[in-house]
Amino acid sequence: MIFGRGMMALAALALYTASADAQVIRQEIIPFESAAASAADVLNGAKGQKLTLAGFLRLPRADQKQPVVILMPGAGAGIQTRGQVDEWSRVLNEAGIATFTVDSFSARGIYTLADAIKLTPITRLPDAFGARGALVKHPLIDAKRIAVMGFSHGATPALYTNLVRFQKQYSEAAFAAHVSVYGVCGVRLRNDERLASPLMMLHGAADNWVPAAPCREYAARLKNAGREVRWVEYADAHHIFDAPVLAKITQFPNVMTPAGCRLEESDSGVLVNAETKQPLTPSDSCWVKGASAGYSEAAAKKAHEDVKAFLVEIFQ
Repeated sequence: MIFGRGMMALAALALYTASADAQVIRQEIIPFESAAASAADVLNGAKGQKLTLAGFLRLPRADQKQPVVILMPGAGAGIQTRGQVDEWSRVLNEAGIATFTVDSFSARGIYTLADAIKLTPITRLPDAFGARGALVKHPLIDAKRIAVMGFSHGATPALYTNLVRFQKQYSEAAFAAHVSVYGVCGVRLRNDERLASPLMMLHGAADNWVPAAPCREYAARLKNAGREVRWVEYADAHHIFDAPVLAKITQFPNVMTPAGCRLEESDSGVLVNAETKQPLTPSDSCWVKGASAGYSEAAAKKAHEDVKAFLVEIFQ
């Protein structure tokens, strides 16, 4: 269950948005069932131990069924009220689209970025599927119009819940659409070209924390396989280009990132370094020192319009 600081964080978010978001008619904190699964569990079909998480639902309408986007925050965002995820919720709510912000961290005892990086992104797939399973039962949600959107660390579940293999594994129907924002695409999974739904991928061309190249290549592979994918790259945009709280580009000269690493799923269902064929370690040569992040007003506004246009088309 969600107790202590996790529920307090959700309650604080509810208080903040109640006064800030006039376009929201109804707000709810909804618990749902996920799983405490390892990466090996997810890749090998084991569902893991049951885990109760919660999310924050914002409904722009109170008199009819409506579409919803499940928002999967990045590792450093959690469900903070002033980050880019809250801004995206505002933008989508104003467009008449409900949002459900998933807290993958509190129930797992994760409250800092240092702790968050211990959570492998792919282990959040059950969180996205669990959120969908709860929302389809909601009387004000249209079960056929549920999309999922993720940011950085949270883009991994947004991307890979689109794979047919995982939908079968978690006994969930397909989402209406998937949106990845500066996602981690340097991982090649088995059958990762078998998608069930349209996909949009957004990335900053200047991102050196999570480089655009692997996602650009994945989008090209998907297009060649005949999948419906839209790749959008924003010039001069860095990592977290959509977060107004990061008012200027900030350099992090000492941070170590796996920006140069490529991973692949082995035959035994383990993620390994594509070069060494061994599990990734901090001593692998593909790690890169130094990165930057910061807001780009032009890129953020364009991304808002691009995503709204994509979702309106899908939901219609």
